[in-house]
Order: sequence, then structure tokens, then C-alpha cells
Amino acid sequence: MTVRAAIVSGFWAQNIGNAFFNLGGHYAAEQVLGPGSVQFIQDQPGYWTLNYRKNPQNAFDLIADANVEYLFIQGPVLSQIYRKVWAKTLDQCVSRGVKIVLLGAALFRYSPEEIRDVREMLQKYPPHLVSTRDQESYDAIKDVVPRCYAGIDSAFFVPHVYTPVPLRTPIIVNNFDRFPEPKVEVVQGEPKAKSDNTYVFPWHDHQVQVSFPNWLYQFGKGKIRCYLGSLIDGRKLDNEFLGHTIIRPEHRFSPHIKIKIYKRPNSIVSDEPFTYLTLYGNSALTLSDRVHACVATLAYGNPAMLFSLSPRTRIFDRLGLSEIRNKPVTLSADKLESERQGVLSFLRNNL
Repeated sequence: MTVRAAIVSGFWAQNIGNAFFNLGGHYAAEQVLGPGSVQFIQDQPGYWTLNYRKNPQNAFDLIADANVEYLFIQGPVLSQIYRKVWAKTLDQCVSRGVKIVLLGAALFRYSPEEIRDVREMLQKYPPHLVSTRDQESYDAIKDVVPRCYAGIDSAFFVPHVYTPVPLRTPIIVNNFDRFPEPKVEVVQGEPKAKSDNTYVFPWHDHQVQVSFPNWLYQFGKGKIRCYLGSLIDGRKLDNEFLGHTIIRPEHRFSPHIKIKIYKRPNSIVSDEPFTYLTLYGNSALTLSDRVHACVATLAYGNPAMLFSLSPRTRIFDRLGLSEIRNKPVTLSADKLESERQGVLSFLRNNL
């Protein structure tokens, strides 16, 4: 079949969650346009971690040169960086009639300034259609995009892409890229009340406590907190919990900071997504500060709990899973399939 569409993908090694929605979006697009009609194409080089905000001057614009009918762009692309990274490419694509499809798209910071800039860009380079992944993103742009749908993140399609290899060992996944890993233990007696760094929830007939060290909050935020904190973290954490082996994946293969990645036993990291999908597909419980670790776990029908204040966690509010920030939750298979079919129907009716 003739290639009709290119789906933007890449930077898996610096954030493997990108791969999850790249693969899921590719599946969804092919369900509508046909097998073999959709192929991957390199993402904009401006999204590289150490050069974030504009494309390098000498970079060849492969996307603008793609001879396709549709161009699919996914993820939290609706940011103030959208104009700097995409304007030149979109100008060339839209001028020659390429139809832009924003699939599983979302805002990045959700600020009034960002919403204003994004709305201006959508009016200047009108997309053929937009399917958002959270309600706030949909509400912010629905009146400037004629074909707009309140959909879901494309990573929720990954079970249709990859069937995880079954594991002999029951596992729990602790994935923390921005926080040092918390201590997980059974609470005896009356459970403690939740605090800023302690969470208690029922699991397998036990009261489970997840607690972050107090010194954690002395090391700033995000990557600084994670990497600097991990250097001095001398805690001894368990490698097993209630009969489950604790697995510790790292979502960032590059830069490959071994002192953080392999600090504790049962660590795992890869530059391809299927290793991670095997873990999340087998996980009896995923505890993580990464949105897409939880998305993949839930997509395979397993429980997940998220430790993050990022506005991008609104992915879960869209599915009625707001409690994921307080305790492990699961997503009904029927609910998920209904949402997936809603996205596919929207695409079929508008492509």
C-alpha cells in the first residue's frame, strides 16, 4: 500500500514514554488509513534535551520534505515552544496541502500565556483535526479547531501493538526518575495519615506505606533532586515486597548516568520500549513519578499509582482516575476499549 501518512516519532532514549505514544498512535492511524499506509519519521531536533527550544540551524527538515497526505504529531506539543520548533515546517506542509493531525495532543504548562500562543498557532496553521488527551487541552482549543475531539493519550493503544513476554517472577515496578525511590513497607496497626512525603493505602489485605525521605526536599526540583539526591542516598531499600520482586527501570537511557541507573539491585534500562512494556504488562503494582509508566501499566490492566504534581497528569483525570495521586488505581477494560473506539471513530469520520 502507498504511504499516505508520516507519524512524528523519536527521542525514545531520553524519554521512553515518547515511544509508548508513538507506537500507540501509529497503530491507531493504521486502523483508519490501512496497514502499511503510515510510517514513522524523525521528530524535530529542537526537542533534544540539551537544545530545547529551537531547531539547529543546519538541520535538514525531513518532515517538511515528506511527500505524504497526512502528518501526525502527538504528545504535549501544544506549548510555547510549538511556534519556535514547528512554524517553519508547518508553513511548508500546510502551503502544499499536507493535512496536519494532532493526535493525543495536549498543552504542556497549561498557563494562560501558553494557551494564547497555541491558539494563535492553530489559527495560523489550521490542523485538519485534533484529538486531545485531557479535558483542559480540549476546552482551551475547541473553539478554534473545527474538528476537535476530547480523546485519550495514544499510549493507551500499546496492548494492541505489543504482547508482553510473561515473566516467571511476580514483580512490582518502582520507577522514579525525578524523585529518589521511596521506602515501601507494611504498616502495622493504625495507618498514618497522609503527609507531603508519606502515603498509605490498602493492597493485598495489608496497609502499605510509601514514604519519601525528608532530606529529599533540600535538593530543588526535578532532575537536580533526582540525580544529586541519588549520589548521597545511602538508604538500604528492600528488593522484595510481599512475595514480589521489586524491579527498578529508568526511563532515560541517554544521558546514561550509571551511578543513578544502577544504584540498586534489579535495575533495568533500555533504548527500546518493549523491555519496559514487558515490565508494565507483568507488574502487579507500579509506583512511579513518570506519567507514561502509569499509562502503560493501566493499559495492560494492572494497578498504578503516580507521584507527580505535573499538569500533564491530567491524562488520568480525563478517564476518571484522579485518585491515582493518592492510591493505586486500575482502569476498566471496557472503559478503556470504549475510549479507544471513540478515538478511532473520530479519525474514521474525519480522515
